[in-house]
Amino acid sequence: MNQVFQSTDPASRGRLARVAVLALAAIVTLLSLALVGLGNGAGADQTRAIKTVVLGQSATMPDPACPDNCQVVASVNGFQTRTATSTTPFEVPFDGKVTQFRLYLGEPTGRDRTALNDRFGSPPQAAITILKKVTTPQGNEKFQLLRKSPIEGLSKELGTVATFKLNKPLTARAGNYVALAVPTWAPIFALGQSAAQNKWRASRQPGMCTAASIDQSSPQLKVDTKRFYGCTFSGSRLLYTATLTNG
Repeated sequence: MNQVFQSTDPASRGRLARVAVLALAAIVTLLSLALVGLGNGAGADQTRAIKTVVLGQSATMPDPACPDNCQVVASVNGFQTRTATSTTPFEVPFDGKVTQFRLYLGEPTGRDRTALNDRFGSPPQAAITILKKVTTPQGNEKFQLLRKSPIEGLSKELGTVATFKLNKPLTARAGNYVALAVPTWAPIFALGQSAAQNKWRASRQPGMCTAASIDQSSPQLKVDTKRFYGCTFSGSRLLYTATLTNG
């Protein structure tokens, strides 16, 4: 038989009621704090600052050398190390992902295009890469290729500003570099710029920096390889940008 205790003392019943009210108030308070905590967490996620920058962007981009004085980038990787507005235009400022890149392409004449295809291969091509600066056991500075985008054919984009959105954005860490890779050739090159304000580095061996050495040059395309970027050129500019976001 169930037994139920019931006090017949009014004072006792009053004390029990007050205890029940206090217990209920405590439960409500705990639930409220829990909900506030959850709300703060969600708010923190929602209000986290989304940063997006366009590496290499300038108010105006120089005109490509082609077709007037048609010089191109060929069989090499490279990244701009200085522009008129930045001393680190392609150094990654925060952890994020590269979601797209843009090329400012000249348009070679038919004759120049045939000559470039014969010398460097066809069609004109480019990709974007993520590099990390490393030091070898011998104390030499090299760059390790961490990630790269698909190689894009440029034949239909010559003479345009072409944007390539990446279906698989490339992870980049603060301090990495975003560089171009040109397996064949690409008219994304501006001449006649200020030598003090325009510099870029190429993936060539030190001492192999003359025009006569271009046929010994090759692009860096294999992930995890380490290469010298031993040639710095002044007074010219690689005409590309890359969009980085942490969103």
